[in-house]
Parts: sequence; structure tokens; C-alpha cells
Amino acid sequence: MRVIAGEYKNLELEVPKSGTRPTTSKLKEAVFSSLEARGGVEGRVLDLFAGSGALGFEALSRGASSLTLVDSSRQAAKCLKKNALPFKKGGKAVEIYCMKAEKFLEECRREFDLVFLDPPYGMGSAEFGEVLSRSINLLSSGGYIVAEREKEDFLSSGAKIVKMMKSGSTTCEILLKGADDYGQ
Repeated sequence: MRVIAGEYKNLELEVPKSGTRPTTSKLKEAVFSSLEARGGVEGRVLDLFAGSGALGFEALSRGASSLTLVDSSRQAAKCLKKNALPFKKGGKAVEIYCMKAEKFLEECRREFDLVFLDPPYGMGSAEFGEVLSRSINLLSSGGYIVAEREKEDFLSSGAKIVKMMKSGSTTCEILLKGADDYGQ
């Protein structure tokens, strides 16, 4: 797995040996092309269920100002720490939390401009809906959530869907939180 564009293009990322399902390069490129067409990748990024952190590190490479990575797996956290080293040495702001995404969302009081939400496929629709709802609450007005799920298991959030992509058994939606949609 590599960073595909930006300042850290071609940087190889370590992937946990088990328990993750990395986003394909084709889908990753489609997601970032869509985000860049909407103004680029900047601001504060949250990568929940981060795994290797490939989506978050891609955003950091393409201009995001900071990255927060959350994964409950200790093996994933070790990979995230290793993958973060070149970015930290380059002066990039990276925080890593080894905890359940739900707990992080419950405790977090910050706002993010972009959230990657790519939970394990085994997560139930109700639980996913709760995580999605809490993620939207942490999103700045005009911010995006990139949510990946199995096709037959996707639960829409009510946020404005600006792009839907399918790759194999994965559906990926880019959701926009707009001021008009949230009474702000």
C-alpha cells in the first residue's frame, strides 16, 4: 500500500497483518479526485477505524493541516505509529488514538473538516448509523464524510450525498454537511 499523490507520493505504508480491509487504490483515487474537484483536501482530518491510515495519510500528503487516527487494534496502532514517522519528521501534525471509535466520538470535543469512516464490514447497521451520526456532529459546516460500507448494508445518514461510488462489494458515499442542512 502506498500514498498515491501529493508531497509524500509513493511512500510505502505498513498494513496490519490481519483485521483490516484496505481501500483499493482505484477507489482511493476516485475519492480524492472527487474531493479535489470540490475544493481540495485541507483542514483537520479524522480517520476512524484507521487500520493502516492509508486514507488519512493520503489526505495529509495532499494538503490537510492535521490528521487524527483512531483504531482499537494494538497491531493497527503500531502500524499507524510507524507510518506516521515520515509525516511527523516533515512537520505534519498527527495524533494516534488506540481506542474504540465510539468512545473517541463520545469524548471528542473538536471539529473536523473531513472524516473517513470505514468500519469493519461486520458492524451492524444500527451501530454504523450511530457512528455516522456522531461523526456528523464533529464535522465543520461544509465538511465531508467519506463513508464506506458493504452495498447491501449501507445506511444513509440524511446528510447530502454528493457522490456515490461502488467497487466490488463496497459502496462509498461522500456526504456533505452544509449550513442550510443543519440550521446554521
